This record gives sequence, C-alpha cells and structure tokens, in this order.
Amino acid sequence: MVATMLGSGWAAASNPGAEDGRWYYEATGLADLHQRTTGTGITIAVLDEAVNLAAADLVGADVQPHEPSYCAAEEGGAAYPATSTEALAKHTTSIATMLVGTDAGVGGAPGIPGVAPGATVRTYAIRYGDQPCETPAGQESYQDDAIRDAIADGADIIAVPGAGRFTTDGIADALRAGVIVVAAAGNDGELTGLPAIANGVVTVGTVTSDVTLAEGSPDGPTLAAVAPGARIRAMQADWSTYGTTTGSSNATAYTAGALALLWSLYPDASDRQIIQALIHATDAEVKDTPSREPGWGYGTVSPRGLLATDPTSYPDENPLLLDDGRAPVVADVLGADQTATTPAEDAGDAVAGTDDTTPAVAAAPSTPVGAWVGGAAGALLIAGSSAAVVASRRRRLTADGTGARSDADPD
Repeated sequence: MVATMLGSGWAAASNPGAEDGRWYYEATGLADLHQRTTGTGITIAVLDEAVNLAAADLVGADVQPHEPSYCAAEEGGAAYPATSTEALAKHTTSIATMLVGTDAGVGGAPGIPGVAPGATVRTYAIRYGDQPCETPAGQESYQDDAIRDAIADGADIIAVPGAGRFTTDGIADALRAGVIVVAAAGNDGELTGLPAIANGVVTVGTVTSDVTLAEGSPDGPTLAAVAPGARIRAMQADWSTYGTTTGSSNATAYTAGALALLWSLYPDASDRQIIQALIHATDAEVKDTPSREPGWGYGTVSPRGLLATDPTSYPDENPLLLDDGRAPVVADVLGADQTATTPAEDAGDAVAGTDDTTPAVAAAPSTPVGAWVGGAAGALLIAGSSAAVVASRRRRLTADGTGARSDADPD
C-alpha cells in the first residue's frame, strides 16, 4: 500500500524506538502532540482481564478496575477479583500502560509511555488467564453486563483487545449511547469474534514499525484501519523486566488512545464525528474522500492526522454503520424510521472480490460470536441526522469468542 508507506506519519527508514518497543510513541511523535492534548476528560473502558495496579508504569495513572470480574470458577459461583499481581494480569496491564502509562520504568530501564496519558481507564475483567471463566452469580450468560456497566460508568470509548461472549444487543446498546467501540481484529489473517465483526465498530489490524502489515494481521468486511501493534514494549510477568508483544490488541489500545486525544480537544463532537475524523485522517493525511484497501481498511491510524482535523466539521453519521444486514442492524442503533442512501464510491471495496449482486445475509440482533456470516458488497451508508439518533452522546468534562488473547507472547 504505497499511500500508507509514504504517509503514515513516521519515517520507516529510521524507526526510532523500534529496538526497545517504544516506537509507537517515539516514531509517531506523540511527545510533541501531548503538548496540545493528553486525552483529559475522556474515559476508556478496557474489556479484557484482571489488571495489576502496582505495575511501575501504572502507578499514578488513572486506572479504575470494576469489581468484581465477570468470571467465576464455576457456574453461579463467586466472581474472581478484578485485580491481580499474577501473570494472568499481564495482558490487560500491557494494554493499560500503552494507553496511560507514566513511563516510570523499572531498574533504570525505559518505561512505557501512554498514548493518552491524561485519560481515565476503567478495566472490566471478562477473561481470567487460563482459569475457567464461568458466569458468576447474578450475571447474564453472555458478557453484555460488562458493556452495560461500562456505559453506566461513563465510558466514552470501549476498547476490546480480544473477543468476548457478547451479543450484538450489547454492542447496539453502546452505539446507541454514543460510545465508540474499538475492537481487535485478530492475528490469524481472518477477522473473527465479537465485537470485531459487528456493524458500526472500529475494528483494527496491526502495522509494524517499518509500516508494513504484521504477519497475521487480518482482513475482512469490517476492518476499519490498522495501527501500531507489532513489537510493542510491555512488562514481563515478573513485573520487573520488559519485553515486546505483537498483536491487534496493541493496535486497539493505540487507536483508542488516539481517538481520546482528539475527543479531548473537541468535547462537543459526537462519537460519529470522531469516527469520521478517524477514517478521513489516516496515514497522517487529511483526505476529502477516504477509500479502503484490502488488509489496510481506510489506512494507518494517525494521531498527527487526527489532530489536523476539526471533527465537528464532518457529518454526524457513523461511516462504519452499514445497511448490509449485519448485526446490529441499523434500526437497532438509529431507530426504525432511518433510511439508507446511495452507497459511497468505495463501499464495495469493503468485501474484495464479492459479487455486487450477492444478497446480504441478515443475522439476528442477539446473535452471539461465531454465528454471523459476512454480508454483501455494495453496502449502503446510513444517512441519519443527529436529531434522529435515539440517544445522543453524553459529555462529561472533568480535569463465541473463545476468550483467547489477541497478542503473541513477549519476545
């Protein structure tokens, strides 16, 4: 993808920070961007595993675990705690540090700097390492409780660095509430799992420090973009040394943090306008007409590009919410009276090689992970005005999925 290689916003030849895994911060110029915005006032909910609040690069960061977890050792049993200092907390701790890390470091080593260090992170443990994750007493069989709790707790962005036992009803609840859902697309070449395959979700793949697609970065009709995620600095399970991890989980954290930077600057923008800015400003270039390419979606997520936009100038419509039969269907999000308009010029690119005449395959709104079958090309973009949206976003300005992890083991 020549456009992405040349316009991603960092120099592929030098790759500052590539050796120690800090390139996502150094090569993309986040330190300079933080002079304008750090994500203050934005709450990011991370639906993943337990978190270790004592990890060096999280001490002093605004990370708030939701107690208890959404897992128990047996059906109807007591829920596990949402914090841990065991190895099972490594994945979520890595995601949280990539979002809001303080760069404190351990033993004189460089630490982990956050993409949006001024944001608030709330964690919701929907997996528990290799331990069983059965439904605790008082919770639903599916994990939509975690989505709804995140909404109630004031999330602006829900980041899911993996897959969960969700239904598309829960995802529709988030979209109706004006919450952006960012999801890992997976690491096996194919886009699978919820919320990654759901309609209206920002689903991301993985790009490397030399601006190429990471091995296994997936493609599919719901891939929105790719973001830095290969060889990213992370703490080892002993909490005293560092390694690197690769996967779309990291890309999810980077994307959520980049969106938080922009939203903090433009708190009156809607969730839909922030997503518009995302697809218009990939590859560090603000584009009049975004277009998709196989494997890349709309391009590489670029905080520098995002901060060159005014999201309030874009239509108040989610460009990823398509009238193609995928769940949640348009009526579940916008209301039954909404209609679709002529497809965007590039809409058919969403499903490369699919016959335009192939009918969409509709899925029930509450279909759990694994049951969805891809829809047709030529999907119709939604043209609903902000007045027609069922639930406008809230602003708070303050100073089956198998549950498998989405990242590779540290190098």
